[in-house]
Amino acid sequence: MSSTSSAASTSSSTFTEMSANIPSDIISDILTRLPVKSLTRFKSVSKSMLAFLGNPEFVKQHLRRENLKNPNLVLKHESKLFYVEDEEWSKARRLPLPFSLCLEKVEISGSCNGLLCISDQQCNQDIFLLNPSTGVFKHLPFSGFDIAAVENSFTTMGFGYHQAEDDYKVIRCVYIYDKPFIDIDSYECEARVYSLKAGEWKDIGAIPYHLGYKAAIWLGNDFIIWKATIGLGRTGRYLIVSYDMSKEEFKEIPQPIVNHNDELHMEVSVLDGLVSTFYLSKHDEAHIWSMKEYGVTDSWELRFVIKLPWRVENYNYIFLKPLTILKNGEILIEAGEKARILHDPKKDSYRIINPIRGVPRRFLVTPIVGSLVSPLDYHQG
Repeated sequence: MSSTSSAASTSSSTFTEMSANIPSDIISDILTRLPVKSLTRFKSVSKSMLAFLGNPEFVKQHLRRENLKNPNLVLKHESKLFYVEDEEWSKARRLPLPFSLCLEKVEISGSCNGLLCISDQQCNQDIFLLNPSTGVFKHLPFSGFDIAAVENSFTTMGFGYHQAEDDYKVIRCVYIYDKPFIDIDSYECEARVYSLKAGEWKDIGAIPYHLGYKAAIWLGNDFIIWKATIGLGRTGRYLIVSYDMSKEEFKEIPQPIVNHNDELHMEVSVLDGLVSTFYLSKHDEAHIWSMKEYGVTDSWELRFVIKLPWRVENYNYIFLKPLTILKNGEILIEAGEKARILHDPKKDSYRIINPIRGVPRRFLVTPIVGSLVSPLDYHQG
């Protein structure tokens, strides 16, 4: 017997003995504290260990504990993806994409519970769900729209977990720009939603809004939100639009009343599980508002006023975007592809994140939790 197989046999018998003498809830508590990388290696120890780590309740318990940590990072440079798993965010590894030949240009169309929704940048017809921690992926079936995604079309995506049905949903919307670019709200539109559990797409009709941004953000419950627009030029305005996965309907979320005379740029985010808006003036100040109670206009609260120092102002203000709040209270802000900034609102201080080894200097960031969630475990058909 080889040393490798001998070690595997020893580990297998050790786990069997441990599980026979230690209550399963204690074993589970111990294992949920380990990173995905370690647990993935443990899956090859024995069939019993594989079954234990693949149990849906264990996967959810591990996910809950991982959500208490700072997120991992997926970095996108052109059509290459890199993954940062260490707590210091100091080094990255290239993410192999076995399906990359299907995609002319890679687009990250959302993240949720450790899964990435990846599609082709042009028209989002080839769609994949990938767990970057484990490498497991699923290619979704063609959505079969009645209107073709042609050269003069625009598509937008949404991806989230529907808690009420324990299901993952992907929304794909197609707009056909079949008339002069004057009235963007009158373009022909079609939307469909994919259920990972059912394994099929469903037509949900047209959308009464122009979701002019490529990807939505999962709110952490049954809602997915987009930054949207209505009208053009001086008569146009930004909207926050949500999709309710239970009611299968789109709805505008009222925004806070912002008293600011300067020209504003607005971004939508989810911070601490709350719908949040990020207003930037062309000068040196940014305001972050959060809706404390979903859908209640009066629950908007101004949480942070950020005075941007000169080293942040050097980056075009329009590209600044808050990504997440870390466990120590610092806000991770992206300045386009150029830099990542950590702002400490308690000290009113800033620091630029050091360059990450193993990745080009210019990239876009998607925070993501490490998880064992597999897109292959949900289809019941």
